[in-house]
Amino acid sequence: MRFFTKAAFMLVWTAASYAYLVFMAGNWWQAGLGCISLALALGGVAFSIQHDANHGALGRRWRFLGLTMDVLLGTSSYLWRERHNHAHHTYTNVVDKDGDIEQMPLARFAPDQPRKPWHRFQHIYMFALYGFYAPRQALMGDASMLIRGPNAHVPLKRPRGSDLWQLIGTKVIFFGLFLVLPMFMQPWWGVLLGAFVTLWILGIILAVVFQLAHCVEEADFTSEARMTAESERDGPREWARHQVEHTVDFARSSRVLNWYLGGLNFQVEHHLLPNVCHVHYRRISPVLEQLCREHDLRYRANDTFTAALRSHARWLRAMGRVPYGPAPTSIPM
Repeated sequence: MRFFTKAAFMLVWTAASYAYLVFMAGNWWQAGLGCISLALALGGVAFSIQHDANHGALGRRWRFLGLTMDVLLGTSSYLWRERHNHAHHTYTNVVDKDGDIEQMPLARFAPDQPRKPWHRFQHIYMFALYGFYAPRQALMGDASMLIRGPNAHVPLKRPRGSDLWQLIGTKVIFFGLFLVLPMFMQPWWGVLLGAFVTLWILGIILAVVFQLAHCVEEADFTSEARMTAESERDGPREWARHQVEHTVDFARSSRVLNWYLGGLNFQVEHHLLPNVCHVHYRRISPVLEQLCREHDLRYRANDTFTAALRSHARWLRAMGRVPYGPAPTSIPM
């Protein structure tokens, strides 16, 4: 019941923000407030509704809620499941396998990735570029994945039949809601600017939350080549141990963030139990932490959102300055 109450709130918030922005905003500051409110509401939908639904945490009966990603965020839930569920959750922070940390040549997130001269300044410019995540996904991300097809980062099964028609139909609905309908009520240039600002703010929200759980000083990184060498020497690595070592929680005591982020600040719990609804993560956390202690595993967490944000900034700066290296533990902080 807690999930559905929050889901209803997020959808009402989204609808109210959209209606205000399209039908009521009469000047630039009202439009600006509407864009901010709509971006925050869409972020809540992404964190609290589509994420659980597309992970199967709500069961088959409520899986259709995953379509909120297609209709409201402009990204194909089918392609997201192929990339996120299959690649990221299997090969977390593994260079050449986890597509979510492959942002070359713009950013270097892991020691096993090559360093470019401009990466020296990535701790400055990447926070602005994060804003392009959502508009890029809506405009080009899905098409790019379909054109490229299967690769090392995404073992993609191209959509066919109903999955393909669903992708096309929801794209039409998204652009109809974001661009076509508003142009009947507002000037075209204002609609384009408002849509971009909304998606840019949303992109920062989504990208930063992901980075705080994976691309920070406390997380481990590896590569396919290094994992192969280690498995030949020490035997296959346990998947659960890998998830604990390569994922970091943050702001576990903040009820506000836990509510808004759909439990994604409890990222260790999510990676170990991705098909469990996020409303249970807070109660699972102390049990898991004790279990890690008993098995000599370091349960990694930043106490606050600010601490996690600073850790991410320091990690970006380190990755921009330190040359290619075999292990993150060798990098001086």
